Amino acid sequence: MTDERALMFDVQNGQLDKLAILFERNHLQLFNYFLRTGNNRAASEDLVQETFMKVLAYRSSFSGTANFKSWLFGIARNTKADYYRKSKQATTHLDIDEHDVGSEHTLGEEMEQWQKQDLFERALASINPELREIIVLSRFHQLNYEDIAQMHDCNLNTMKSRMRKGLTMLEQAYRKLAGEPNQ
Repeated sequence: MTDERALMFDVQNGQLDKLAILFERNHLQLFNYFLRTGNNRAASEDLVQETFMKVLAYRSSFSGTANFKSWLFGIARNTKADYYRKSKQATTHLDIDEHDVGSEHTLGEEMEQWQKQDLFERALASINPELREIIVLSRFHQLNYEDIAQMHDCNLNTMKSRMRKGLTMLEQAYRKLAGEPNQ
């Protein structure tokens, strides 16, 4: 498996076919990032395409000092901001068909799992967008705090503090939606 950093350097050097490999490796994670940060499926698909168009357009700006995934999510974050600026629709949209239900469990277990997932998605959507993004990048896309801090133009301790605050808010929102008392 070729290193994504090396593939991006190949793209910089004119081997544009390597971008297809990067797309295949990362489009699903980007799609999930856009979905979990409050976009519907159609908008998320559009944002993935737009992000990779920007990767191609700004390929010369990749220096390799940060890892490829951090650079890619930085572009994705800016693409999302541009989208909201252009469309002026910063509201949260979640599609019901985003929740896949497996067939390994009984119908009751599947419904309970779906309800928990729905509560989690609603709780995540209810917290501050910046904190939501930090949680999504860290927990769902395994970006480290240093990379996220750089994306948010803050120091590492500030990022850790924001993560703690975001997780606390997420837990409180989940408990409220589930009808559980906050601790």
